[in-house]
Amino acid sequence: MRITFTSNRDGNPNIYVMDADGGNPRPLTSHPGVDQSSDWSPGGEGIAFMSDRDGDFEVYVMGVNGKGLRQRTTNGPNGYPRWSPDGSQILFTSGRDGNLELYIMRADGTNPTRVTYGGENMLGAWSPDGSRIVFASGYGANREIYVMQADGANVTRLTNNTAYDGGPAWSPDGSRIAFYSDRDGNYEIYVMNADGTNPTRLTNHPAQDRQPAWSPDGLRIVFTTDRDGNDQIYVMNQNGTDPTRLTNDTASDYLPAWRR
Repeated sequence: MRITFTSNRDGNPNIYVMDADGGNPRPLTSHPGVDQSSDWSPGGEGIAFMSDRDGDFEVYVMGVNGKGLRQRTTNGPNGYPRWSPDGSQILFTSGRDGNLELYIMRADGTNPTRVTYGGENMLGAWSPDGSRIVFASGYGANREIYVMQADGANVTRLTNNTAYDGGPAWSPDGSRIAFYSDRDGNYEIYVMNADGTNPTRLTNHPAQDRQPAWSPDGLRIVFTTDRDGNDQIYVMNQNGTDPTRLTNDTASDYLPAWRR
C-alpha cells in the first residue's frame, strides 16, 4: 500500500508518494504552482488532485507515476477531488457560482452537476457504496458535518456544536466517519458512527491534529499534525493508539491519502 501527500520540501507544494510505512518518499509532480489534495482512483491506476498551475485552482488527473496529466475542470476555483467508489465520477468543491458548493462530474470531466446549495459546502467524501456523501458546511469557526444522498437530497446534520468540525472521511466498511474538530480547545481527530452518534476523541495532544484518512482495511488512520513543530504525517490504529510518525522533513507534509 502507498500514501500520497502534499509537501513543499522542494520549495513549493507538490504531490508526493511514499510507502505505507513512510519509506521511499518521492515526488509525482514538480511545478512552481501549488499541487495539493490528492485522491487515488478506486483501482489505484490514477490520482486526482487540485492545482493552480494555470492561474486558478482546477482539478487534474494523472497516472500513478505522475505521467499523463489531464485537466478535468474549468471555470475555477475547483478543488478537493474525490473519486466515486466505482471510479465513474469525481466529487469536487467549486466556487464557480460565487460561494463554495459541491459538484459531481464524470471521471472525464464532463457533465458537472451541482449537488449543494448555500452554506459554504466543501470537503466531501463518498460513502463506500456510493449512495451518500458526507461533507463540511458552514461559515468561519462554526462548521458542521452533514450527510446527503449522492444526488443532493435528504441533507442531514451529523454534528451540532459551536466548534469547527471538518475533514470528514468515511471508514471503508461505511459504519464510521472520522473528522477533526477543535471542540475541546484545539484540533483533534474524532470518529463517530455514520449517523452522527457516539463521537469519540482519538487523539489528545496540544498540537493540531487534522486531515484524517482511513487505510483501505479500516484498521489505521493517517493524519496531519504539527506536534513536531511543522506539519508532518502520522499514522495510528483506528482506536487512536500507537501514533507513529511517517514523514520527517523540515518542510510541511500534509493532506495524506491512502491508496484504496
